[in-house]
Amino acid sequence: MHFVTVGATEVLIEDLWERIAALVHVRFSHIVHPIVDRSSWAKGAVPRNAHFFCDEENPRMPEPDRQLLASLERHDAPTIHNMILGDRIVSKLHYEDALAYATFLTRRLIALYESLQPTAVIGGFDALHGGLGFAVAKKMGIPWFAMNFSVIPPGFACFCNRMSPAARVKLGEQPLHDMRAVAEACLAQFENRKIQAPAYISPPPRSFADHIAKLPDRASALCRTVRKAGRRDLLRFVEDPSGHDLRAALRHLRRTARAHAALSKIETVSEPPRTPYALFGLHMQPESSIDVWAPFFSNQMWVVELLARSIPPTHKLLVKIHKSDVANYSRAQLLRMRSFPGVELAAPSADARRLVENADLLFSIQGTIGLEAALLGKPVIVLGDSPVTLFPSASPIGKIVDLPKLVRQKLSERPPARRQILDAYGEFLKPFAPACYNDWSVRPHDREIEGCAALFSALSRFLQMSGARSIEAISQR
Repeated sequence: MHFVTVGATEVLIEDLWERIAALVHVRFSHIVHPIVDRSSWAKGAVPRNAHFFCDEENPRMPEPDRQLLASLERHDAPTIHNMILGDRIVSKLHYEDALAYATFLTRRLIALYESLQPTAVIGGFDALHGGLGFAVAKKMGIPWFAMNFSVIPPGFACFCNRMSPAARVKLGEQPLHDMRAVAEACLAQFENRKIQAPAYISPPPRSFADHIAKLPDRASALCRTVRKAGRRDLLRFVEDPSGHDLRAALRHLRRTARAHAALSKIETVSEPPRTPYALFGLHMQPESSIDVWAPFFSNQMWVVELLARSIPPTHKLLVKIHKSDVANYSRAQLLRMRSFPGVELAAPSADARRLVENADLLFSIQGTIGLEAALLGKPVIVLGDSPVTLFPSASPIGKIVDLPKLVRQKLSERPPARRQILDAYGEFLKPFAPACYNDWSVRPHDREIEGCAALFSALSRFLQMSGARSIEAISQR
């Protein structure tokens, strides 16, 4: 077995992949994140199994090859335009530059896949190189997988074989872990508010000692920025200028200050309204859970208008602003959302759980709020391709023109029994197994790495069995 990862950083290779490789009988190679090249490698000698998108000092981007890029498009892959729009850096660049960069990445991926001959590619959901890593693998007939991490509860992972959280792979006839028992314990803890999504947990305040401890890392980052000056043409496709450009950083700070000032002058709701309401939680953007997993709903202003047009006058539409994304909305955008019929804004600091508990209906694109509502038996309409629709109270959106009818139907539904919710939760968690949480600023401990290694051992067996079945099917034909 030879697994090739796409998009790993130096830290991820050292803290995750090499530790997994030491515990399983497979070989790993790494196509490193485009932000890193051989000259900027910071952790000792470059490993022999590390390969780079760029082996030149400062490569020139090729002319866009539209035919090559179009050849990657297929029914189960994002379009090239969605890949571009889902990349937080490339989406802000000139269209021709984005196509040139996509051509550069595609040609390099083809060459590396041909050279490395992977059994499977282990990719990710983020950035243009992640989408192209999937599309090129599919075109070349190479199995592709990405790790998907659970939110409630955290600390579990599974594999997806498409750019969607609904494409979870069951690696065997039986679950890899007793997830039914996990579901029973977690549902009780969730109902009692003893467990919640990590996104809702505020990080502990940093002490002066914490800031001092970070100084060596910041000094190293500054040195890397100076060393990378000669690669600026390539880095503009992968690096946020606010991280190293003083003028860009100042513009970002001014925009954040203006957004906070605008929000303070607009009426928002901090407590659940006493009148009936439906709830929609805005996603933080850019984020793969919306820009990659649900690209046709990534224009959230349009989504708010769509929902406002679909709810009856008996209900308000409460739009919850993400606490980590306040800077994304100007005064004009906030006022625009409030101008739609029946729409009110919920403050970023409002208790999301209380809003969910008191809502008559929840709308979710791909967010945790949909899972929380489904666990409580609340009616949910899911806009994206989400496994939350496994729950009895959750329904996919269907045709947009039928949304008002679906809203009325969901508002009149009886809540499911707790046993039905538990059965669905067990099915929802079935592909998962103990692993780690995807916060790579924290080094996974050894027990978490052992869980990840067990997952890859199961994936190896799955691929071997799939290969045996393919050979058997060919011989029968």
